[in-house]
Amino acid sequence: MKFSKVAFKMFKSNAKKYRLFILCNLFFIASLYSLISISVNKQFMNASIVDPMISSNIYAPTFLVLMFMGMFIPYSQSVFMKAREKEYGILLTLGMTENEVRNSILIENVILCIVSLIIGLVMGTFLSLFFWAFIHNIIGINKINVTVSIVSYKITTICVLVVFVISLIVNVFGIIKSTVYDRIKYTEKAESGSHYSLIFIFAGIVFTITAFIVMIFFYRISSNIWFLSLFFCILGSALIFFNGEALIQYFKNKYYKKYIKNIFLFSDIKYYYGKNKKVFFATTWLFFAILFFIQLSLVSYPSFTANASAYHPFHMVYAEIKDNFKPLKDNEVKSIVQRNGNRITTDNTVKFVRNNNFTVFCVDDVNKVLKKNYKIQSNSFIYVHPYDINDGYEHSDINSNIPNIDISSNEDSKNFIIQDTIIEPLFGQIDCISNNILLVNKKDYEWITLNAVDYYVKGTLHLYNFTNWHNSGAIVNETWNKLLEKNNMGKEDDFYKISSRIEAYNTALKSSNFLIFNIIYISFLLYFSAIVMIHYKLKMEYKDEKRKYFSFYRIGIEKMEIKEMLSQKILIIYSIPCIYAVIINIPYSYYTNSSYGYGIIGILYAFITSFVFLIIHLMVYRLYFTVYFKGIISELKLNNHKFPPLYIFL
Repeated sequence: MKFSKVAFKMFKSNAKKYRLFILCNLFFIASLYSLISISVNKQFMNASIVDPMISSNIYAPTFLVLMFMGMFIPYSQSVFMKAREKEYGILLTLGMTENEVRNSILIENVILCIVSLIIGLVMGTFLSLFFWAFIHNIIGINKINVTVSIVSYKITTICVLVVFVISLIVNVFGIIKSTVYDRIKYTEKAESGSHYSLIFIFAGIVFTITAFIVMIFFYRISSNIWFLSLFFCILGSALIFFNGEALIQYFKNKYYKKYIKNIFLFSDIKYYYGKNKKVFFATTWLFFAILFFIQLSLVSYPSFTANASAYHPFHMVYAEIKDNFKPLKDNEVKSIVQRNGNRITTDNTVKFVRNNNFTVFCVDDVNKVLKKNYKIQSNSFIYVHPYDINDGYEHSDINSNIPNIDISSNEDSKNFIIQDTIIEPLFGQIDCISNNILLVNKKDYEWITLNAVDYYVKGTLHLYNFTNWHNSGAIVNETWNKLLEKNNMGKEDDFYKISSRIEAYNTALKSSNFLIFNIIYISFLLYFSAIVMIHYKLKMEYKDEKRKYFSFYRIGIEKMEIKEMLSQKILIIYSIPCIYAVIINIPYSYYTNSSYGYGIIGILYAFITSFVFLIIHLMVYRLYFTVYFKGIISELKLNNHKFPPLYIFL
């Protein structure tokens, strides 16, 4: 028989493996494309159309998918190629050369990659349309045109090909190094080995504890320490998982009689653990990513909405700019408010002056409006960091040294010395107010207003509060339209734009909903990929497993005993990564939120998401086990006559 016919027969017999390999990869490709298609959309990333608070939520899920794709594609390719090693070894014994084997592997994998990429891009296109439908109908962003971008196809293709090529080079190199005997006997020794030790497990525990200690003592100083902590935790888990057999060996040495009594159980566990340690490690971090980011998105919901109030202490604010932007009369605003079924509770004004860098307020006005008691000496200033310290973000400039300031006039200049720094949102996020805010006493403020050369913008903030700010959206819109009409402005200018709590609150809601949707969307794909990874591993070894259970069946082991063995095997594969992910997720959920005042909420959501996840995971396990067991039993009963004599297996 020619090698071409042999290759064709091998292709037919491995059709299911090809389908599984393609299935493993296309979901990552599809999800990556759907996210990239959003992130490259110029309208969606345009700050004037979509608030950056919303659009920026696309980056983290994209990075997450890209990172796990970099892990998942090499893994699935490795398992696929190693499952074929026995066949390649047999072909070598029949006379095929090493070059022919290598070329066959390359051609086969390139074809599978291209097919996976094409199907993944097609599926990703439909997923992106679903994504856009959510953005339009649920988030309420209707100003974006849904387009199919060639750029997103190019970026996705490049990312996939880079990962695939690197993975292929590594895996082909591993096959070249192996002998014919290694390839033929691979299924008997796949992923198992004798190089494991309790010392490495102990080192893994130490690294994991170190990761938590780093978070405890240093995360408040810099959130970037999170990455170092995560590196220690990943390294620790790798040492633990890849040396897990040492625990069974330790139990055997310590409790030999108990081990002998349950030798079948322990030997089976050790066998399956050795063959699936890579699956344990990969799925653990998939599950951790799912749990961590779901709790993080849930915590962000109350955080974002709380920030909307903290950063907008007044319900509506707009700026009157001398000689540029005229205000509405008091009775006009009052009339607008009454027409929309609301009432003004407070109406204040605060003057300011600014240049290109600094905005200066009189401390007396600030004390009066905000009910503060700041006192400032002559030729001094208080520097204001306009933040809420518990907003959930890192503000590195809070610890910076503020220099003294020289303010020039036509005659001379004054040197203002920093008296103090405070952290206070002040009047809220207003576009015409710079981030560098100075408070000075009344006498110095009047001098700056009259004499300072470069403080050319002189304005007044109009501050309003209503009885019901949740019902102030129409008021804000009508007031803004009236201001545009009065100042003969044909289009909006962000410098003069009204600041309102209701707009900030609605933006926070949209941002939270979009983030939660992104995380759930990605979590579903990651979880499905993890289950496919487990299924893929089991199916690659299905034929050998079926033979083993047939041998058990022939020597008199009953159906219920086979069921118990299968149940233990699949339960171990499903449960170990899940339990480990839950354990490490809880401390990370606490410490990443505690520095912003949400530690208890973080750990509460971690417990809730972990509990829900465990229930869902248990249901998936039971469903998968039932289907897998029925398949094994039905084939054992139907195919008894197809198996060779028992001594071949023994």
